Amino acid sequence: MQREILNPWTWQEAYGFVHANKVSGSGELLFVAGQTASDANGQTLHVGNMEKQIEQVLANIGVILAQAGMDFSHVVRLNIFTVDLPTFLAAHHHMTVALQKLGCRHTGTLLGVSGLAAPGALVEMEVTAAK
Repeated sequence: MQREILNPWTWQEAYGFVHANKVSGSGELLFVAGQTASDANGQTLHVGNMEKQIEQVLANIGVILAQAGMDFSHVVRLNIFTVDLPTFLAAHHHMTVALQKLGCRHTGTLLGVSGLAAPGALVEMEVTAAK
């Protein structure tokens, strides 16, 4: 897979994302369903703690990526849904640092939503990865 990162501006660097990933020669695409901060039985963990939920969501995504023979460096799109946008934005730097350490250079969308399917979930993330 070849990836070309397209950033006509630089302001996004502070937020840890890129404006576009142009992927060619991709042999595999992985579409990961929205993941919440759940355990192996689907029970929500860290209710009320945005940073801990972000960490758990990223860990859960990491498990799926590994099962597909990929890691966060293969993620080209990460969409985020949260029921508490101000609290998420306060924890955003925490997430950005974690993603940078994992080698993630993603595009994506952040949306404030009125609810998530998992009771107690504050944040849900879905990714697309290419290899």
